[in-house]
Amino acid sequence: MVASPAHQGHGWPLSLLVNGEAGDYVEALEQIVGQPWLRTYRVRSDNEMLQLVREGVGDAVVLDEAATELDPLRMLRMIHRLNEALLVVLLTRRSDRRWMEQALRLTAFSVVIKPLRLEELLAQIHRMMVRLDAAIRKGTL
Repeated sequence: MVASPAHQGHGWPLSLLVNGEAGDYVEALEQIVGQPWLRTYRVRSDNEMLQLVREGVGDAVVLDEAATELDPLRMLRMIHRLNEALLVVLLTRRSDRRWMEQALRLTAFSVVIKPLRLEELLAQIHRMMVRLDAAIRKGTL
């Protein structure tokens, strides 16, 4: 597993890799959540996403299936091979139960049906921060 720089020291800010629709909210997220607590990275390609994960840049990912060249579940597998502890939120238009179950079996942190709303993204970020905080306090990261 690749150790994320954000887990060293105090564990903050949360480093969030985003692609696709989530990238439209970066400025709003930085204003609402604040720079001391959140650092966002807009990712423009699958290769860039995998490189940043490999380098340990992110604590969490918002992965938009429309912005990936690969199948999003395959991309999720590749991300978790590089860093199994990385929290990944999948953005999708798919609502079939079988696909969602498969995504969750692959340990997606959550699956969000598009269109993405700022409130939903903020709720997901809050949940990820709580999860990472608990893991840091337990010493499991």
